[in-house]
Amino acid sequence: MKRVVLLLLLIASIAFVRAEAARIVNLENLVIPERTDGSGFSLEEVRALIMNGCTRRQWKPEYEGGSVITCSILVRGRHFVKVEIPFSQVDYSIFYLDSDQMDYNPQKQSIHRKYNGWVNNLRLMIDQQFSEAVAKPPGSIVEEHALGSQDEARYEALLKLGELRDKGLISDEEFEAEKAKLLGDN
Repeated sequence: MKRVVLLLLLIASIAFVRAEAARIVNLENLVIPERTDGSGFSLEEVRALIMNGCTRRQWKPEYEGGSVITCSILVRGRHFVKVEIPFSQVDYSIFYLDSDQMDYNPQKQSIHRKYNGWVNNLRLMIDQQFSEAVAKPPGSIVEEHALGSQDEARYEALLKLGELRDKGLISDEEFEAEKAKLLGDN
């Protein structure tokens, strides 16, 4: 009898840990470092460095002007997250904007437990871009590393496949087979 009770407790604790949600942590007023000569980055350089960080971490950045970038990511062809990154010459922030298949609860401001880690990894990559650029002289060109057209097409196709699966128009098996073709996992 003790074994049955212990087994049930173990199963319940595993289920609780797997279902655990995390409170959304918005990263605010992250300081942008100055160059080694004491000068700051231009707004255009800040934008380019943030977009580079997004791209290098496999997030898809979108910029429509102003001082806000939106970035999205699709993880494992299923978990979609979109964040907003407002920026200035001295700081930037990363705010939750939208998600799908992430167990978002607006009342509790909670989300899938992996979300904050993904966003923190994005922040670390953006910070790395600034760290690498601080030694460059003012006015030096900051190259943007955009997703290649093939990468972007693959990303869009994965998004569409995920939508089809979520609507029940294709099975999980069909989704996985098509995803493997797209990613070259023959």
